[in-house]
Amino acid sequence: MAHWLRDRGYRAYAVRGGVAALSGEVPLELGPPEEPLPASHALAALRHSVFRRYSLGVLLSLVGNWVEAAAYGYVVLLLGGSAATLGLIGFLNTIPNIVFALPAGALADRYDRRKVLFVFQSANMALAAALAVLWATNSLTLPLLGGLAVCGGILGTLSFPAFQGMLAATVPSAHLESAVALNSLSLQLARFAGPALAGFLLAWGGPTWVFSVNAASFVAVLVTLALLPASRPLARAGQRAAGSMKEAFRFVFGQRSLAALMALMVLAGLFGTPPVAFMIPALVRYNLHAGAGTLGALMAAVGLGSLLGSVALLRLSQRPNKGEPLLAGYGVTALVLAGIGASTSVPLSLVLGAVGGFGGVLFVGLSTVVVQAMSPDGLRARTMAIWAAAFVGMLPFGALITAGLAKWLGPGGAVFVDGVAVFVGAFVVLALRPQVAWLGCAALPEACLAGTSPAAVAAIRAETG
Repeated sequence: MAHWLRDRGYRAYAVRGGVAALSGEVPLELGPPEEPLPASHALAALRHSVFRRYSLGVLLSLVGNWVEAAAYGYVVLLLGGSAATLGLIGFLNTIPNIVFALPAGALADRYDRRKVLFVFQSANMALAAALAVLWATNSLTLPLLGGLAVCGGILGTLSFPAFQGMLAATVPSAHLESAVALNSLSLQLARFAGPALAGFLLAWGGPTWVFSVNAASFVAVLVTLALLPASRPLARAGQRAAGSMKEAFRFVFGQRSLAALMALMVLAGLFGTPPVAFMIPALVRYNLHAGAGTLGALMAAVGLGSLLGSVALLRLSQRPNKGEPLLAGYGVTALVLAGIGASTSVPLSLVLGAVGGFGGVLFVGLSTVVVQAMSPDGLRARTMAIWAAAFVGMLPFGALITAGLAKWLGPGGAVFVDGVAVFVGAFVVLALRPQVAWLGCAALPEACLAGTSPAAVAAIRAETG
């Protein structure tokens, strides 16, 4: 059956049987337009008890992580740090992605992912407990906090591909897209609830309680991991880590649509994420001439938009072609960044923040759905490591670029330029690799021919009149 989509005027581009059908080796089967999948299919992953256990454990841990993340900047200031120190701590926490993202993918495919995660998550729990003890005993200093931020970044980077591989193992392949979308929803729920809980804990018990709650949240992950089945190594026996990653690179960059997606992820890491991660407080102070209340409102608006975006992601993740909504989310995010950089109105900035949160989650969420679904089991952790290196690995460099622009143009000008760079970059990628508009089709059991073979498209059009 052909999948009928609205791509560049082609009536169909996915045909059961692929090139063999077009060459006459097997009958060419064309069918009517597909009926959209029912809404219940978006929640299909919840039918599986293993996925439910996994999701609950990860959700509790994510809430703990966001509790700590929301309070980290406050702790830096309590220790005598400045705004520049906040940027430095963020840089130290993200720089490990550059070094460890790719080896983490090879590690996740070489060893039992459950055991890998058990080691790293236990270390994360010990790290959070150490922060609680150090604060309670008045032993925590800024240099020590910076060192622990690097350790936390390393552990998070090493855990990411294994978590993604474990997620895929909790459901049948037919429900993988639902699982990834629900996992994104969990992340946004944690992002929404964690900071609120952090504020309560800081007011009630101080940073010791914040770090202690985060440490306790890892118990949920460890219990969940203990209840999950073991995973077998997927990398070929005797294959070195470098060769293992070369295999993954050949897979990713051998497909024009995936290669183009990685280019978009690099642009988002360099210019799209740093304004949100580092510049919002400066925008509130210097563009909007407001204080902590407006900062909280703007962060809440971004969080609300992200939460709504993750709900929309549940539905959009079921589309055969995810390229169109992914590009729409990317473009909306770019325009919002430019707009919020130029805005001097609090109400306008709040609206833009919500819209930007919505668009950003669609782009990032659909990109993870696509990479997960398009990757074979034996390469999935490694392809997700490449995704993380392209996106999160660029964040430290993006932070330096944005900081330099802010020194030259001010925070508003820097964010405006970042937004324009994201938007223009998308046009360049789309012009060079239009296949990015057909992302996700390789996850279907059919061959997606329009993205790779103009001759195949011509044959389909001739066959259908």
